Formats: sequence, C-alpha cells, structure tokens
Amino acid sequence: MTVRRMPLQEILATYRPPVGGDTWKEAIPDLLADPDDARIVELLRAELTRHGDFREPIVVEPQDRDILNGLHRIAAAVLHEHDGLDVTDTFDDLPPRRRVVVVLAAGAVNSTVVDRLTKILWSFPFAGGWTNCDLMFPGDAEVTGWWHCPEGLDAALGDELVVRAADEGIRLRLISVTDVDEAAA
Repeated sequence: MTVRRMPLQEILATYRPPVGGDTWKEAIPDLLADPDDARIVELLRAELTRHGDFREPIVVEPQDRDILNGLHRIAAAVLHEHDGLDVTDTFDDLPPRRRVVVVLAAGAVNSTVVDRLTKILWSFPFAGGWTNCDLMFPGDAEVTGWWHCPEGLDAALGDELVVRAADEGIRLRLISVTDVDEAAA
C-alpha cells in the first residue's frame, strides 16, 4: 500500500485501537483520561485547525488490523470531526528522519522520573512538525534517548527537552546531542 486517503469511519471500522479497549468508543475516552495523552490530542486538534490535515499518514498493519503509528491523530480526528486521514502500511512512506542521541544530566534518576520524562518528552510539536523519541533509558545520573531532529536543530532540540522537563518540575541539563550515524562510527 502506498499512502492513500481513507474515510475516518472506515479507519475506525477496519483497525482496532492499540490501547484503551476493544472499541474506539472505549479507547478514546481512556486515552483522554491521561493528561499527557490529552495534551497531545489537543495539540493535534490545533494542527488540524491550522493546516486542515496532518503532515504525516498514520501507519497501519492491514493483515492484523493494527495501528502502528497514529493513535493520537485518530483521536484528534474523531474529536475534530475530520472526514478522513492518509494511511500507509510502511514506515518508508513517512518523511525521512534524522535520529540523534541526546544525553541529559539528571539529579536523581529513578523509575518515577523516567516514567514522567517519557510522558512529557516522547512526542511533541517541534520545528514546524513533530519530534518523537524512539527509546529512552536511565543511567546513574543521566537519561539517554533517541529523538528525531531536523538538520541543524540539535541544540534547539536539547534546549526544548530541558525546558519541557523544567515545566514539569524536573531539572535536566543537556550533556550532548549526537547524530546516531556519527555516534555509531
């Protein structure tokens, strides 16, 4: 499947929600009950209002009827009463992404801090689009994660992560941002 437009009602009837219940009627309220997920959905609704659509298709697994990427966009589309979404069955149809490893110094790193950071730093609007984290894990006094970052905005991404954490009462300091390909070399 290449990217194709699907009516929202067809998406809801064809694909099952990845979390929150067996039906979209159960899953969306469950998703919105979490303040962090609700915040992401509201940001996406604002994107729909501003641009009339999303910049990327949702990614599905047609055979298993799974949503691989796009749960929050589907919820925003339902709440916004949007008529359809672009859908693909491969991550190859998404815009190219540059991955960076970000290392952040943190005072006391424990599972509660990491869980909170995962919620607030996992996916958010950045540089005219969205950034998201593929993986985040704690060290003794630091947190390391892999984010998608537009070329030339490494420092801005690091600063944004520190500010977002500070807004939630978690003090971080940027140690480094390194392109994943450069880090592997």
